Amino acid sequence: MRLAPVTVTALVLLAALTVAAVSLALARRGIGSVRVPVFAAPRGSEAAGVRYAFTTAFLPWAKESASGHLATYLAGIIFHAGIFAMLARLVLTLVPAALPRVLEHFLAGLFALALGCGLGLLAKRQASAKLRAISVPDDLIANLLVDAALAGALAASVVPGVVPLFQLAGAALLLYAPLGKLRHMLFLVTSRRLWGQYYGRRGVRG
Repeated sequence: MRLAPVTVTALVLLAALTVAAVSLALARRGIGSVRVPVFAAPRGSEAAGVRYAFTTAFLPWAKESASGHLATYLAGIIFHAGIFAMLARLVLTLVPAALPRVLEHFLAGLFALALGCGLGLLAKRQASAKLRAISVPDDLIANLLVDAALAGALAASVVPGVVPLFQLAGAALLLYAPLGKLRHMLFLVTSRRLWGQYYGRRGVRG
């Protein structure tokens, strides 16, 4: 795959991608070596538990907190969908190939929705005394960095000339990712798998 013309911001983004990938890979290697001893005889299927953990368990009625706050749940879904699309679009800025305009328009709409949801979730956290009480600075920093990257992606989809700003915002997000709560993009998969295996083996989920 041929890279786009080398610019300072492209080099910064490549460096950030490398640092983030290496840091997250080392963290994944560390948690992958953890083994929790299980002595009870199996009563169910680990595979069934894992399937449940990655499918039905994500539905709102399977989550007590989500079932009572459907608007927040849907906002979170849109927010995360926009984040994944934004990260893919960020990598594509390193490739000298223009996306079809119809796709750019679709992505712009998704980024706008995701940005609105991200800011809405942040506002809800700040407005709720209960949520503020359990919040830490990382919650604010992570949300703002993601929102900045989404704003950059939105702007780049509308005005190609601002791609360098999008690359810088994305680089900042990638460099911060291994340090705080954004690591859950990696740990979520491992934690859900372990959770599903345990409860599936016990015959509690599946």
